[in-house]
Amino acid sequence: MINRYKLDVYLLGAAVVVVLAGIFTLYTQEYQLAEGSGRWYKQLIFFGLGLIICLGIRRMNYQVLEAYAVPAYLGSLFLLMLVLVFGATIKGAKSWFRLGPINVEPSEIARLATILLLAKYLQLKERDMGKIPTLLIAFGICLLPMLLIVVQPAFGDAFAFTPILLSMLFIAGADMYHIGSVVVFFSVAISVPLYIEYHNITLVDPLVGHLSDLGKTDLLPAVRLLKTDIWKFAAKGKIPVGIEGADKDYLVGLAGNQNLRASLVEAVNSVRSDSGGLLLRLLENDTLLLALGIFFALSALVLLILRLTQGTSLANLRKLYIPFGVIGMSLLSAVAVHTTFSFKYHQIARVTAFINPDRFPRDLAYQTRASRAAIGSGELSGRGIFQGDMTTGERPLVPEAYTDFIFTAWCERTGFLGGTLILLLLLSIPLRGMLVSFESRDRFASLLSAGISFMFFFHILMNVGIAVGLLPVTGLPLSFMSYGGSHLITAMVSLGILLSVARRRFAN
Repeated sequence: MINRYKLDVYLLGAAVVVVLAGIFTLYTQEYQLAEGSGRWYKQLIFFGLGLIICLGIRRMNYQVLEAYAVPAYLGSLFLLMLVLVFGATIKGAKSWFRLGPINVEPSEIARLATILLLAKYLQLKERDMGKIPTLLIAFGICLLPMLLIVVQPAFGDAFAFTPILLSMLFIAGADMYHIGSVVVFFSVAISVPLYIEYHNITLVDPLVGHLSDLGKTDLLPAVRLLKTDIWKFAAKGKIPVGIEGADKDYLVGLAGNQNLRASLVEAVNSVRSDSGGLLLRLLENDTLLLALGIFFALSALVLLILRLTQGTSLANLRKLYIPFGVIGMSLLSAVAVHTTFSFKYHQIARVTAFINPDRFPRDLAYQTRASRAAIGSGELSGRGIFQGDMTTGERPLVPEAYTDFIFTAWCERTGFLGGTLILLLLLSIPLRGMLVSFESRDRFASLLSAGISFMFFFHILMNVGIAVGLLPVTGLPLSFMSYGGSHLITAMVSLGILLSVARRRFAN
């Protein structure tokens, strides 16, 4: 509904209600504490500031933003580089500038700046969307901030760029064949190393059981000391840097004892073959993957050369050289990631524990278990707005109950009914944003609105999916609801852009 002030009341109203629900949830987490952290009134201040900025941007002509797309993007890249040098390390990631009591996260700014530049670029290249170079440049625009965020490391924030890029390419009219190729490339390049590391975690207990069954108890201390590093030790005799003293002497002696080392290698191979299966054995064979990758890549190159030299008579070869090339490059990238980039233990656990939490140690899958238990305890109508025992206090049973898992806190208090209501309000924001995008007659405005709407949608989808245990824990906040000034103000700025487009979409 657009009133006489040309204000989209539905869009603004839904966002305001969600923000207030989040602030009230923060208040209920602290009301019983003698000395709380004051997150709720800090969030209220952030909201007030964000609302002022939002309404100010709404009155501004969004077309002005097009002229500042490149400077905003370059500025966000500079901030991402600066935070790697001067940023504060919080929860293992160097992602924040600490300015007194306020923490500023440049990745939030970078995400909006990237959407802004992508909208301008895709508008300029509207007639060239079927060309590979056009897509590669769009991919590069997203890749630069993603790499700088991965280094922090903040994989969840980096991953959030990918679905936004693919969605904007789709809206811009890119070939579905090309979009599908990008999806396959990322899926294979990342999922293969994750699949191997997932089994490195889950096969430790079967290895202990296998050694016990064989009566080789003299090898059990090595497994308990090394845990997931036991596989590298068995293959290469590699001892982790952190192990010193008597433990290191024991492992050095074990590595030098040919009989014991052979027994360990035999047990390791048996467990990985029996419990991991044929697929694991194939995927961890780097030589095989390299050979297949080179074969498919060279085949694609030959077919492409034939297509270019023979003209339109062999146009159907496109259906072969694109998938061959994608498969080849994906396999080569998977080997490169597996051999050169070392995922940390907790990162693998967070990403893969949701698949089967019972196969992980309790501390690794704790967030997923605790969140599902808290949501389930709310039942139909909730335990009561001030009765969220699992998500209350400075150290609640559900970790991050004020940021990443605030949806869990809300559902514990309001139950299925309250969770459904807030989810409908949340989803109405990107849906309304897409309506603004479709109704806009300006191509830049349409792409910009779509990018912002997809950003909101994927944040909501990922966060809620994580809370109910359907998606891996990635550390993404819930738009408009999670505690945090950087995210809330960026969300309000993005909302202001949507309102500005909505105000002028019929006048262009």
